[in-house]
Amino acid sequence: MPSLLHELLLDSAQRGPEKTAIHTAKAALSYAELADRAGKLNATLQGLGARNGDRIGLLADKNVDCYVGVYGIMMAGCAYVPLDRRAPAERLSYIIGDCAISTLVCTAKGIKPLLASPDALETVEHVIILDGTGDEKIEGCKVLGPADVAAQVAAPPAHTVDTDLCYILYTSGSTGQPKGVMISHAVSMSFVRWAANQTGLTATDRVSGHAPLHFDLSVFDIYSTAKAGATLYPVPDGASTFPGRLTDWMVNNEISVWYSVPSILSMMAKQGSFAERKFPDLRVLLFAGEVFPVKYLKQWLKQCPDTVFMNWYGPTETNVCTSYTVDISADEIDKPVPIGKATSSAALFRVDADGNPIDDPDTVGELLARGPCVAIGYWGDQEKTRSRFIGNSAQPWLADRVYRTGDLVSMDADGNYIYQGRADHQVKCRGYRIELGEVETALYRDKSIQEAAVVPVPDDVIGNRLVAFVSSPKFADSVPDTVVDYIKTFLPPYMLPDRYIVMPELPKTSNGKVDRQSLLKTAESLS
Repeated sequence: MPSLLHELLLDSAQRGPEKTAIHTAKAALSYAELADRAGKLNATLQGLGARNGDRIGLLADKNVDCYVGVYGIMMAGCAYVPLDRRAPAERLSYIIGDCAISTLVCTAKGIKPLLASPDALETVEHVIILDGTGDEKIEGCKVLGPADVAAQVAAPPAHTVDTDLCYILYTSGSTGQPKGVMISHAVSMSFVRWAANQTGLTATDRVSGHAPLHFDLSVFDIYSTAKAGATLYPVPDGASTFPGRLTDWMVNNEISVWYSVPSILSMMAKQGSFAERKFPDLRVLLFAGEVFPVKYLKQWLKQCPDTVFMNWYGPTETNVCTSYTVDISADEIDKPVPIGKATSSAALFRVDADGNPIDDPDTVGELLARGPCVAIGYWGDQEKTRSRFIGNSAQPWLADRVYRTGDLVSMDADGNYIYQGRADHQVKCRGYRIELGEVETALYRDKSIQEAAVVPVPDDVIGNRLVAFVSSPKFADSVPDTVVDYIKTFLPPYMLPDRYIVMPELPKTSNGKVDRQSLLKTAESLS
């Protein structure tokens, strides 16, 4: 039985070499072809001196080449660090430097954001462009093109054990910089096996690949699909901008298993023609990352009476740790569905503000997780790791680590967890975790801003809209476009405020802190 993520590919390539592994409108790769190309990238990386545990940056648009990159990097015994090509160069540069990335695997389209900012590549020595022309030049870097990789003889995977690092996913950080969550093969595989079994994946399934590689939902898309020998259909870049086209794509490609955040599904349901759509091939619909608004979930249930709906929950540090299969009819649903019960790879419990276990179902407490689902920690940040990954005081004789999710939950009469909110200033927007502190730090980078605070306004489609309140003697009634553009250089699009409101001075509480409740009321009154 495979114990490493790339072994899932090799196993399926042996069982069904001609079966299509990845299918896009422009290209398709069989399992044998994907394994061969990944093996050649592995040989290329090893030839450049890649060693077990090295972090390799992966900056690619979503095409067949990005999956070659994923598997080739892991075959070399390295960990891939997916970079969001839509993020500003400043953010990409921070991640590259933070991980000490010396080799970057990319597509020609993916590398473009960094070419305009040479400083972002300061630590990078080698750039491998998987689909370029072969004549790209990057100052200070050795550049290899697709012909260089194709000329290699596929190398066998480097020796790796399941406790080795396989990828690092960067999420929003409260200190003003993103933090890298370290995931081992063992941690990821515990989820992948459970997920493939839970959804009953087989080689006949057509699985959507909606999430970008830097988003943890992609783990199911890539590896559970590979485990089953099924076919992955990456959702085209930009398709979500036009929900009607996304719905067409889903139907035309006969997608049988779909996994995305509810905000995408809500936008699809808002289309005027949705009530007339049929989804005869859709066997399982998975949603995670945020609360699914009841009105839109009801619409999906009505349109897909034979589809199994599952609500999955879990932060990046645990991937999915609870699951709930929706067993309520569309007519009966009148509130958000539970996040469910623990998966087979997680043990969960609640604690109060003092860390004491909670037994009463109705009492709200912070959700803690333990078991093989728990990540290694945060890359290069032992202090933050110690604060969120704590010892298990109930079983101190075990080398057992417990992750504090920061999510507040209660339980229903059936033992399902009910999500109640956050214990801190983290919010969800379009399925992404956003630390308001990181957004505020970006605002303060503009020296003309004296005070700044960001509040989340609930939105029934995307979860929350961010409203930024600022004060500055240089602003009249609005924040200048030059300031907004400057802030965009530090934050990815999903973290940018949806609205800016200028005030002479931000309201304060009796102890002198910014009165966020007052600001929230103001924001809601203006929405």
